[in-house]
Amino acid sequence: MTGVGRPEMVLHANKKGIETMGKKSTAEVVSFGEPMIGIYPPPDCSMADDVPLSKTWGGDTSNAALALSRLGHKVAYVTRVGSDGFGHSFLKLWRDRGVDTSQVKIDKEQRTGLYFISYEEGKHEFTYYRKNSAASFITPEDIDWDFLRQAKVLHLSGISQGISKKALEVSFDLLEFAKKHHIVISYDVNYRPALWKKEVARAVILHTIEHYADILEITDDEMRFLGLGDRPEEVINHLSRIPKICAVKMGEQGCYLRQDKMEMRVKTFTVDVGDTVGAGDAFDAGLISGFLDNMAFDRLGLFANAVASLTCRGIGPLSMQPTREEVQSFLESSDRLSFHQGH
Repeated sequence: MTGVGRPEMVLHANKKGIETMGKKSTAEVVSFGEPMIGIYPPPDCSMADDVPLSKTWGGDTSNAALALSRLGHKVAYVTRVGSDGFGHSFLKLWRDRGVDTSQVKIDKEQRTGLYFISYEEGKHEFTYYRKNSAASFITPEDIDWDFLRQAKVLHLSGISQGISKKALEVSFDLLEFAKKHHIVISYDVNYRPALWKKEVARAVILHTIEHYADILEITDDEMRFLGLGDRPEEVINHLSRIPKICAVKMGEQGCYLRQDKMEMRVKTFTVDVGDTVGAGDAFDAGLISGFLDNMAFDRLGLFANAVASLTCRGIGPLSMQPTREEVQSFLESSDRLSFHQGH
């Protein structure tokens, strides 16, 4: 696996009690958002049950960054973590997996966010403890803008924007910078009703799509929430500015992909599913990876779907994230490569 390597740890304390972690290096992708520790009961158990619990690492844009690194790309993450065991475990995870941590700040006053998973009637139920998390206190001063200038892709999500007013402001600073310097912007809507009011979320997300998104990742449910149509093919009919790539994620129905005037639907792959948490983030990583590699359109959706499907084999979003070689081998051996393509 190609990566940025394991950087030596360098600490620089400033007046705000924030420390900068890592050594600078060139990154193809810069991902921005909130990392969160996930606490799981055993499969099919509830948090109310008297059962042992296990820890994993989560957060949509962190998951995507780790998946991209696993696929062989140089990735940096922009965030804050708490000066606690959870924050330091994230730093170790990112370094071990080759994610550049030079843009990660340690906040000595705020804590790293948490979420708890429960299995209720066959579905995931999330309980979040993220209010006033370290990531929600990020500021423009935390970012090395010269470092960001070197990136080819900026990846962020609606969650990155919705966790706090400060994070929302930083998101638009990043978006404006990326647009000015011709950095491709990957945007996953990832709408979470618990984070912000519907009307605010709708206004922010639509503005981001219309003015900034070059690669749009959205679900069919989110399309309907935003008033972008009921069928994936309708999404461009409601946008005055069409992103370079539009990807509509449809769960078990696969995905719809549009690039320029080409479009296709891609079926899901058959795997033994352990957990679907993180599948959408893995799909984002596969899509960005294929874009960076100038992958042919008829392979791009297949590749992204395969990355997502293979990730679902494990419990939690990270344990089964595939390497590029694993994805290629899976695609070569799969008998589910059929898709519908139009023009």
